Amino acid sequence: MFGLVGLMPDYSMLVVGANMGVSRMTREHLGISLAIGVPIFFVVTKIDIAPQNVYEATIDNLMKILKSPQAAKTPMLVGPNDDVTVLAKSISSKRMCPIFSISSVTGEGLPKLKEFLSLVTSRVNTSG
Repeated sequence: MFGLVGLMPDYSMLVVGANMGVSRMTREHLGISLAIGVPIFFVVTKIDIAPQNVYEATIDNLMKILKSPQAAKTPMLVGPNDDVTVLAKSISSKRMCPIFSISSVTGEGLPKLKEFLSLVTSRVNTSG
């Protein structure tokens, strides 16, 4: 929590295990991120070990939470053919919320996440 409110973060990356679903802690971190107005994106991990129905339930739950009036986000599930340049530019509007699905074992989804992270820019004016 100190990292979110004490250090002026540019973005909030929330990590969710595909096999475990959205936890209470994830909801708390999302609430804090929304309260302080930090742009958010999700990384759903362990897609290699999650049963397909559990993975889909996790994604559906995330979509439902993000579309709720409390969050008021437009979730975007990032696929292998999606252009993350547009997402990197639009995330600072705080309306768009990319969701990346990755496996650190197989490497699936990692290139898109790395590309996205290399394209997002600091929201804090560092000149001075």
